[in-house]
Amino acid sequence: MVLTKTEAEARRTCSQGVTAYITERHKAHLNKSIAYGVIGGIIPTGILFISSNFVSFNRWMALLPLGLGMMTGWGYGVYSSDSNDVQHLVDFETVCSEFAEEDEDDEAEEDESDGSVVGDEQ
Repeated sequence: MVLTKTEAEARRTCSQGVTAYITERHKAHLNKSIAYGVIGGIIPTGILFISSNFVSFNRWMALLPLGLGMMTGWGYGVYSSDSNDVQHLVDFETVCSEFAEEDEDDEAEEDESDGSVVGDEQ
């Protein structure tokens, strides 16, 4: 049986269980939220650094939007990480049920061939 890389990854995920899959989805959501917060913080930080050449204020204060963006992104990620759990559960069950059916079919074929060999020897 030759497995594609995608199919092997899906089988590995199914063997780890639904809890591991949902935890992985939560981590991905949190990382994405933090990245959005960093991007949202870099833009005003850049503008403040550029404007600090023309207006006199402490350049360290220009880093506040970056820190605020990171914290906001993290907070949003933690708060909303479980908002799609139902959809992730449905996706997991859909994919893994297909593999379970294939495994049952393979076992049934092996049982049939084993039974016929035993029947021929007697």
